[in-house]
Order: sequence, then structure tokens, then C-alpha cells
Amino acid sequence: MKVNRHKLVILIIAFLWACGMKAQETVNDSIAATERDDFVTVSLIVGSPLRAIWSTLGHATLRLQCPTHELDYVFTFESDTNVNGFLTGIAGKAQAKFVIVPAETYFDDARQMGRQLQEATINLTLNERKELWRQLDQQMMAGAYRHFNLIYTNCVLTAIQTVQSVLQNEHIEWGPTPYEMTHNDGDYFRYVLRRSPWSEFTFITFIGTAYEHHSPFEAKLSPDNILTLLSQASIVNDATGESRPALRGTPAIVLEGKPEPVETFTPLIAFALLLLLTLVVSAIGLWEHGRHIATTYDLLLFTAQTLVFLLLVFMTFYSELFPGRWNWYLLPFLPVPLLLWVLERKRNTARWWFAYSIMLAAFICATPLVGALDWPHQLITASLLVRSLNRYLLLTHKQ
Repeated sequence: MKVNRHKLVILIIAFLWACGMKAQETVNDSIAATERDDFVTVSLIVGSPLRAIWSTLGHATLRLQCPTHELDYVFTFESDTNVNGFLTGIAGKAQAKFVIVPAETYFDDARQMGRQLQEATINLTLNERKELWRQLDQQMMAGAYRHFNLIYTNCVLTAIQTVQSVLQNEHIEWGPTPYEMTHNDGDYFRYVLRRSPWSEFTFITFIGTAYEHHSPFEAKLSPDNILTLLSQASIVNDATGESRPALRGTPAIVLEGKPEPVETFTPLIAFALLLLLTLVVSAIGLWEHGRHIATTYDLLLFTAQTLVFLLLVFMTFYSELFPGRWNWYLLPFLPVPLLLWVLERKRNTARWWFAYSIMLAAFICATPLVGALDWPHQLITASLLVRSLNRYLLLTHKQ
């Protein structure tokens, strides 16, 4: 069949025009989707504390979702555990980076750990949310280039600083400062760790003179208070002064956790028992047949004291975990007893045991004067004092 040439040309043009219109509609739909307010949502997820020492403060992460492309990821700031592990961790030199995790995987991990998760939507503009995703992608690709620090480079502060970095001529204006945040860093740590006595004991042992520091407000943000503070905060326009709430809606529990068991065997009880044991051993040592037991106990106690002293030196003068450069607990843990115990066979060390005992007694008396000193720690000092006086009296009696 012969086809009219003009009709064929018209049919081809109509077909191409229809295809072009369909492609244009697809492009327009894609562009329109990126301009919808729900194209990207940003929320803060806060995890409850766990028993592990590194999780005892809880954890905070940023969750970004793009329903259009079915994307749902959690950007979590984590220490790099593959770099010399424990030593770099306590040295405050562990490399930290943003890690991207599918939200479903993150929730499954939290469920297995028994961690409760709360979530709050951050009230950013669409452009700010897009920019936040871009920046998080860049930081993730940059890898680990920061040292994790409990005060200045932690999960909460890093998340908030990243959010602040995308605010366009705006800033976060925080509400009233809670009373506990007006305290020095040591008292504030005690408050945050109030439900975990052993973690409190460990942190206070190593915090040193950083105890008396007063860090800036944002350095005291923690999983314990961040959602409450954001609920009272506003995002303020620098030029107009107009403001909007920092959160959309109120925080909600999105995953129920397992209740953490209450710690009944606290440091106070543990070291009270240590002091009691020390008194019993000292009484046994009064008898000739019990002196071997007392000597063995001294060797164990003074060796443990020396090991703690070495760890304190490492944490005070080398570690970046806390900013302080002195620790009062270096004094009672000075390895003087072990040195005197070794020298006893060659010379009379009675007066040195007495001088050391006076120093320990003075240190205990200073407890109300120095914030970092507390009775769980001073029960250890008292145990050392009992054995030091015992050695002094034993050597004096021999004379």
C-alpha cells in the first residue's frame, strides 16, 4: 500500500512530540519531587545507656530519610575500633568517623542490645536538610580524622555541630539552662552517671583537674538531656529575629528497651569490704603464724597500687580523653609502699612508713576540700593507711 509522504512526516513528528512530552513530564515530576517538603526528613535518635563503659552515657545519631527513593539511613559517629583498640581508646586518640547504617539494621542492633530509642524530628528547612545529607556524605567519605573525646568530640556534640553547620543565616537559641549544667565538669559527670556508680567511679578516677573545669554549654550536651533541651530550643533567623521551634512535634519512643538492672554492689560497698578485709588481715598479722598471710596481702595490695599509679600517669600526662594535666589520686597511689617493702631487708624504713602514713591521713582529711575526692576512693586510701601504719608499728616493735 502506498503511503502519502506528507502524512508519514506528520505521524513521525506527532510521535516524537508525544515522546518528548512524556520525557518532559518525567523530568518535571522528578524536579517536583525534590521540592516537596517531605523529600528529605532529618531526625535525632537517642539511645539509652548500656552497661559497657563506652556506652554508659548513651548514644545519639542522625537519621535521614528520603521516601521518594525509599532511602532510610542512620549516620552514627563512632570510634574506629580497628586502630590499636583499647589503648588508643583510653588514650583519647581513637580515630572517630561518621558511619552510615541502614535504619532497619540500626534498630535491629539496638533491639538485640536491649537499648531504648527515642526519636525527634529536627525542624530544618528543605534546603538545609538537603545540605545536611550532602555534608554527612562528605564526612563519611573523609573517614576517621578526628580523635574521640568525651567532652569536645563526642556523638551528641558532633551531631549538633553538623546540624548547626547547615543553618542558613540562622542559629540555635537554647532555652533555660538546667541547674546541673551550671556545675563544673566533674559534678556534671557525677549527675549524668548517677545511675551507674561504677562508671562514675571510673570517670572520677581519671578526670583529674578537669573536674574543676567549666566547659561551654554545648560541650555539656549529652544523651541524657539533649532531647529535653532541643524541645525548649528555637532556630532563630539572624537578620529578622524570626524563630521557629527546633523540633517538629515532641520526642517519641520508637523502640522499647529492656530495663537496666540497678547496681547494688557499688564502689562504696566494694571498697568498704576491702577496708574490712584489710583490718582483718592486720589483726591476723598480730600473731606470729599470721604474719605470712599479712605479708602476702601487702605484696598483692602494693602491687595493685603500683599498677593503678602507672595507669594514672598514662591517663594524666599522655591521654587526651580529659583535658586536665594533674590528678590528685596520684598521691595516694604513689608506689612508695612497694619500694619500702623491698628496702626493708636492707635498712630500717620505719620513719618512712610513718611519713607515708601521715601523708595518707592528710589526703583523707582533704576529702571535703577537693571535688574529685570522695569516700569510695578514700576507702582505698584508708586501706593503704592501715597497712602502712601496720608496717610502721611492726618495724618499731622490732627495734
